[in-house]
Amino acid sequence: MKKQRLKAKKGRLFGLLIGVSLLSLSSISELVHAYELGQKGPAGGWVFYVSEDGLHGLEAAPVDQGEAEWGCNTQNIIGAQSDAVDTGAQNTTAILNGCDEGGIAARIADNYVSPSGHNDWFLPSKDELDLMYTRLHKVGLGDLDNGGYWSSSDTVSNLTWFQFFNSGDQSYGSKNFALRVRAVRTF
Repeated sequence: MKKQRLKAKKGRLFGLLIGVSLLSLSSISELVHAYELGQKGPAGGWVFYVSEDGLHGLEAAPVDQGEAEWGCNTQNIIGAQSDAVDTGAQNTTAILNGCDEGGIAARIADNYVSPSGHNDWFLPSKDELDLMYTRLHKVGLGDLDNGGYWSSSDTVSNLTWFQFFNSGDQSYGSKNFALRVRAVRTF
């Protein structure tokens, strides 16, 4: 008889623990938000890249930050040559550390504060910029202009990568051109 009561108590305790665990899991899942391409991101920008679970990715600021030169026209910025996704922040940091000119594209992106108060923005890499074009602009999202946008991917001392949003073509041009700036951030 004692064994049966002990088994019954263990069974109720086990059931209680399972119930609490399930309650905790359902509460946690309500707090976690998965994002999809084209949705508004956590800082109010446009999501253009997401991880498989939808919890991490990249969002473009909700508006352009204006036009600016890339800056440091005769300088090759060490550490800003990466084109890949997830390297725009690294490139932007290298530009800010290697170019002390004010009002340049990377500085404008870095100084941007979204209406939601987020201030961790940067100039996108060449591949990040292309994703903005294909996943936002081409489908009518993001309120992006048809002109040229700067990337943070440097090439040589007086040329760097940009993208025309009217055609999607990527090219490199003089760093002293004034092109559009659209900051991005990771989440």
